[in-house]
Amino acid sequence: MVAGLALVLVFGVIGTIMAVGGSVPVADNELLRSVPDAVQPADTGAPAGTGQPLTLQPPETNQPPETNQAPETNRLTEAGQPTEANQPAQEQKPPTGQVAKVGETITVAGLKSGVQVAATLSRVIDNATPGNQFLKPKDGNRFVAVELSLKNVGQEVYTDSPILGATLIDAEGRQYNAGIAEVTEGVSLGGSVTVAVGDSRKGVVVFEVPAGAKPAKLQFGVLLGQQKGEWQLG
Repeated sequence: MVAGLALVLVFGVIGTIMAVGGSVPVADNELLRSVPDAVQPADTGAPAGTGQPLTLQPPETNQPPETNQAPETNRLTEAGQPTEANQPAQEQKPPTGQVAKVGETITVAGLKSGVQVAATLSRVIDNATPGNQFLKPKDGNRFVAVELSLKNVGQEVYTDSPILGATLIDAEGRQYNAGIAEVTEGVSLGGSVTVAVGDSRKGVVVFEVPAGAKPAKLQFGVLLGQQKGEWQLG
């Protein structure tokens, strides 16, 4: 009797344990199904169970395509100088034959290629003193001397007679040719000069003009030259 009662109790305990154990998985499954999808972790591409930290990748943005940039026109060279496209135009020299002032230089050229002379009018001596008693101005006239510096800036030897290439013009437009007279205020250039390339000569050229004439301009050029330079005297 006792043995039968013990068996009944054993089976009863076993049944109770099985009943309780079978109800736990059901509750867990219902809890898992109640978790919203929004809280599920995003797929990061990392393999499961690796233990690597998860990193969030920024979304890809649309980058504008590269375009060929036009070259800058004001770009500097390595030496710090502007490129040829931006270099300022060089100032042109005034043409030969332009009217100059006392102290300025005019370059005149000869008919022969390579003959170029830079002529500078240094000073004007009005009513100059005769340097030779046999070569004096006529009564009612006076000497006007001009001092010239002639430098050979060409590629050929310059041989000329400066007195033949010089002309004095007064305020009335009358012209006077130079003579062979001498004055005490300067050394005459003489009848002819021969100037090597790079060399120079300096001297006076003398004109005889009426006492009342007012010197206004001087013209000078290479004998048989292409043009003459002109200086304003007044």
